[in-house]
Amino acid sequence: MIEATIKPNNLLLLVLLLLSVMPYIYVGSYGMPVLYLLLPIGIVIFILVLFGKIRIPRITKTLILLFILILIEIFISTLYGTITTFNKFDIPTDSIQYVARFITLISFIVWFYKGKIEVDKFIRYFLVFLNIAMLIGIFQWIPWPGRELFIQLYPFRDGSLQLSQLDRELYRFRLHGIAQFATANGGLAAFFFVFAYSVFKYYKKYNFLSITLMVLTVINIFASQARGGILALFFSLFLFYFVSIYLNKSSIKPTLFMMTASGIITTISIYLYNTGNKFIGSMVFRWNHLFEARGGARVDQIYYFISLLENPFFYLFGLSKQVVNQSEISYGVEIEPINIFVTYGAIGFLLQYSVIVVLLIYFLRNMRKCLENKAVLTLIVASFVGILSYQIFSLGYYFFRELRVGLFPWILIGVAIGVLEKYSRDGCKL
Repeated sequence: MIEATIKPNNLLLLVLLLLSVMPYIYVGSYGMPVLYLLLPIGIVIFILVLFGKIRIPRITKTLILLFILILIEIFISTLYGTITTFNKFDIPTDSIQYVARFITLISFIVWFYKGKIEVDKFIRYFLVFLNIAMLIGIFQWIPWPGRELFIQLYPFRDGSLQLSQLDRELYRFRLHGIAQFATANGGLAAFFFVFAYSVFKYYKKYNFLSITLMVLTVINIFASQARGGILALFFSLFLFYFVSIYLNKSSIKPTLFMMTASGIITTISIYLYNTGNKFIGSMVFRWNHLFEARGGARVDQIYYFISLLENPFFYLFGLSKQVVNQSEISYGVEIEPINIFVTYGAIGFLLQYSVIVVLLIYFLRNMRKCLENKAVLTLIVASFVGILSYQIFSLGYYFFRELRVGLFPWILIGVAIGVLEKYSRDGCKL
């Protein structure tokens, strides 16, 4: 139960996390999370930071510089791409996504660095709302009277396709969940699993919430039949193994645990497949189909867009999102690193992945410094494993540009940086 009396800052945190799981709202034809309604406040905070009115950690300055360079690159890409292709300049609306993500990141960094936010409350509330998010997917999937309502609240496109498939057996009905797209929901669930496992292993509080969330995320991944989500999930488990060795400076216990867990999972999976379990059979079929098709449509997407890079400028700055939107494959390449290269060129690729590299190095360098504070350690490990696992997921779908998938990681990363820097500033005391 959440306390009847909540401190103002904790109440605000509760409201923000509630807004993050609410259904999209639409401004014209543009759908966005409700939390984005508060972006004007974040923009004011960002401006105050730029003018030195709010002091920020050094890492934040690096991220802001990269953010500004990314926006400049997107503008150059759009300017050249649209003028040479359409003989007119189109506004780079895709920059809105990047602005929203970075404003969210900076706002949470500043808030937790400056404010008196209880870190324990963030961990608890985040677990609660991530559980709610995964339950929404379950409510879309299982047959019950409210199933149609949850599909309509969080529809894939207009929801008509899902509603027309309600008579299918469960293993043939792909759950779209809070992400409103099955593949995206698998990646989101994998990220939620990372946070739940980090809390369970390192914070050692709220075991019921973290275990429940891990169970719900696994159900969401398999019910979504998301291959990228499965890859991200298993990759995250291997990352936790290496993180454990890095933190404990010992490989014996982590190796024994990993070997035991891998053996159990493999044995159960083989048993279920051999006994004709339809869920496992369906997933095996999807993987076999991918291999037989040698990557399928994603490989065709790559060949198509590479053929459009007709001059050196396109290789440096990309085609631009506007040109991609008007192409024969309007959604781009579903392998995100290649999609970023095609859309924003080599310079855009280097800038965007520099953000990832900077964050990974930052968290890795600070991980051992926080062993005595379990809350900070939990946030750092979850951020590090979550970011890196998402890069594996992005080999099959989008991370940077996807609305719901890209929201929660930046919240967690912002909180982790803010708390860590406050922790260091105050002499390792929280």
